[in-house]
Amino acid sequence: MTDPRAITATPDQLERLQHLLSRSADARAWFEEMEDRAEPEFRPVTVKFRGLHVEQVDRLTALLTAVGGEPDPSGSVRGAVSRAAVSMRAIFGEIDTDMLSAIRDSESALLDEFAAVIPQMEPSRYRDELVQMQGELTRLLAEVEAEAARPRD
Repeated sequence: MTDPRAITATPDQLERLQHLLSRSADARAWFEEMEDRAEPEFRPVTVKFRGLHVEQVDRLTALLTAVGGEPDPSGSVRGAVSRAAVSMRAIFGEIDTDMLSAIRDSESALLDEFAAVIPQMEPSRYRDELVQMQGELTRLLAEVEAEAARPRD
């Protein structure tokens, strides 16, 4: 059953949600860039993360709108710098499993953003949605790390 009460976020909550949205949009753009340049054996990893971030940016945009915000899903300067770094790496090296530590660091920072915003939200379906998105990202990161740790033939 859905809660019929309207939820309006405070200005601080809206700011934190927008920051989370911007970081998620940055991650989406970073994985789009990686997907275009990834080695064939690594491309499935980038596709999985890109797909999750595309979906979560849409969900965060809707959530922010629903709680009274005016979302800007365009990302930040940090995202542009990250995309440029991927392009440079592709010129001088390969986009392959060596990127896993950078992915881990980036996704851990995004998980920290979820951890910062969730306690600030009142119990509601919107908070539940944030917890669900955090869990999806945690599971994907664990899945990719487990796959990378498996011995190759």
